[in-house]
Amino acid sequence: MGMESKEMTSSNVDKNETKPDEDSKKGSCCLLADKIPARYILSGVFFLGIISLVTIRNGFSVAIVVMVNSSSSATPANQSAAVYQLCPSSGSGNTSTQNEEGELEWSKSLRGTLLGAYYYGYIITQVVGGVLEQKLGGKIVYGTGILAIAALDALGPVASRTSPWAMFAVRFTMGLVSGVLFPTMYGVLGRWAPPTERTRLLAFCYIGLPIGNFINYPLASFLAAELGWDAIFYVPGAFAAAWLVVWLLLAYDSPAKHPRILEEEQKYIEESTGVKVQQKPRVPWLKVFSSLPAWALIVGQFYSNWSKYFLLTQLPNYMKNVLGFNIRTNGLLSALPFLLEMVSMLASSVAADRLIQGGKIPKVWIRRVIVITGCIGMVTCGLVLANLSGCNPFVAVALLCLLQAFYALTTSGMRAVHVEFAPRFSGVTFALANTAGTLPGIFAPLLVGFITENDPTVGAWSKIFYIGAAIQGLGGIFTVVFMRTDVQPWARGEGDGEPNIDDKDFVITNEHAEKQVVEMLSTKL
Repeated sequence: MGMESKEMTSSNVDKNETKPDEDSKKGSCCLLADKIPARYILSGVFFLGIISLVTIRNGFSVAIVVMVNSSSSATPANQSAAVYQLCPSSGSGNTSTQNEEGELEWSKSLRGTLLGAYYYGYIITQVVGGVLEQKLGGKIVYGTGILAIAALDALGPVASRTSPWAMFAVRFTMGLVSGVLFPTMYGVLGRWAPPTERTRLLAFCYIGLPIGNFINYPLASFLAAELGWDAIFYVPGAFAAAWLVVWLLLAYDSPAKHPRILEEEQKYIEESTGVKVQQKPRVPWLKVFSSLPAWALIVGQFYSNWSKYFLLTQLPNYMKNVLGFNIRTNGLLSALPFLLEMVSMLASSVAADRLIQGGKIPKVWIRRVIVITGCIGMVTCGLVLANLSGCNPFVAVALLCLLQAFYALTTSGMRAVHVEFAPRFSGVTFALANTAGTLPGIFAPLLVGFITENDPTVGAWSKIFYIGAAIQGLGGIFTVVFMRTDVQPWARGEGDGEPNIDDKDFVITNEHAEKQVVEMLSTKL
């Protein structure tokens, strides 16, 4: 009996010891689940989704260069037969492209309208994504959104040959759909990313933007040269379909819904993000709109994004019709600014974090110096581009690369300030600034079309660079003067003291968008 009892006890102990091991896993989210946590895999899928989105939405900027006859506009009376004063050839990569004229007869002003059509829709649905994510779940909203954008983009060739306004409708609808994607991503990551990792995970997702552009321009140019411009509207959609399969297999709205996550990871995420009942403070709209620090960020987003959207919508046009690069070289060179943007964004983010953690320089001056450096750099590049003596295509390309690198500095200088100066309402202030930041996507193409319609010369492009430099200079001055990093009185709740934003995490509720940006670290992008 003693032996049997001992064996039974030993057996029970063994069972009890093995049970936690069995319960510690729901399964593996992939073969390397023990080495790659599910939250990192989710961020990787978001990263690939952003690359897919960028190649779908921005391919049109390259396609329109080869699908449209650049001499379709009437030649002004005060000009000779040459429609554009192209830079002279400087080798095999920089040659006249008159033999690459497209089949469509669209005026320059109409092209500007079509390039901006995406942003007309995009600006409308900025706050809708959070609502849909809460109602339907991020997995459905984000996956369906990418699929819908790919399907709409595939209609491009038929729509463009039918009517320019049919193409406008396609691009406008694509913007409407894509406007919900980034708020949805924030909603999902709010439940997946622990506070100490949220900045890193978000940064990894956002790197998909410059990498997507770096891939898009050479890819679109190659497709146009080898398969025809129609392929630009189809091939990225095939990648999106493959991505969707991965998304359906690996993405879930929360750790609790993931059937194969390690339980240790699920517990860690849920305990670190916290299951808390958060009050939704009433947004003091009048005080927000009368706050100069809030307007500093709104203006800052507008002026800094002028460079971004000018390059996104007009760079292939400028490369071909002004600098004279053929479509292959056009694509390769158009990708370079976005490579420098990625490097600059990462380097400036790391530098800002270290300076803030050092505590020797006031945070507001760290932010201001980064913004000042970026602003001065953008203005300088714009003025030099406007005053280049003669045609120096490779100098112009170098300046455009530097312009985008300096733009990345202004981004890293301003983005974290939303959490710092209004932690309770940073979602609101960011939504307002992001709305203003979308306006250059609408007005930059319109401005280029309007100015070059009747004066398609290098001199006309100089005017465009002067206008951009003026916007960036005046906007930069306003932002630097009125930007603050201390918590504003209207952003404090009752009984709040003087919180140390560097040391505390916050749960910020955007009541307007009905979404939360949970416990963001303020010292990183």
